[in-house]
Amino acid sequence: MSYKVIVLISGGIDSPVAAHLMAQAGADVTLLHLDNRPFTDEKTIKTVKELVHKLKNIHPSIECYTGSFGDIQKTIGKKGDKHFRCLLCRRMMYRAGEELAKKINAEALVTGESLGQVASQTLSNLVSVEKAIDLPIYRPLIGLDKTEVIAIAREIGTYEISIQPTICCMLTPEEPRVGSEPSEIEEEVSKIDLVGRAEKIVFEKITT
Repeated sequence: MSYKVIVLISGGIDSPVAAHLMAQAGADVTLLHLDNRPFTDEKTIKTVKELVHKLKNIHPSIECYTGSFGDIQKTIGKKGDKHFRCLLCRRMMYRAGEELAKKINAEALVTGESLGQVASQTLSNLVSVEKAIDLPIYRPLIGLDKTEVIAIAREIGTYEISIQPTICCMLTPEEPRVGSEPSEIEEEVSKIDLVGRAEKIVFEKITT
């Protein structure tokens, strides 16, 4: 029986590669893109749809959903400690993935994270953020460097799509936390009223 997973997909290079590797390994892949507008632009949505189309050419059974995420980011930007913004967003993305998993009976969450590639992906930050959910989290790129990921992206035809110019997230702080404890993240979540927000996310199935 196929193992059903939710893959968090952005418009970047890494997450489409993670989705491909999981599907290639035999997983039943459902993609989830969290719509960050107004902190990104329409081009990001277009890029994601192009990536989904490319992935479906290789793995026809792949499905994709979008989830409303802009209001959560507004709260993080307005009330949260700016140094924790990326970690809070990542935590809430995990929680969103878990909510969709409940609705479609998926058994795990998959991300395109690679250890130490950016500040939010240091070992302590990954550990702190994943405490938010009960689902197992798979990271097929965790031990790869960027050149290896790019090579796979070129091979499957997603690289040129991913490098199209879009607006990066405007909430990214100049000095993000590079280390954290789970208790610090929990305190921030409680302080800025993010508890229960993931359950209110509206998911919509998209076609390409």
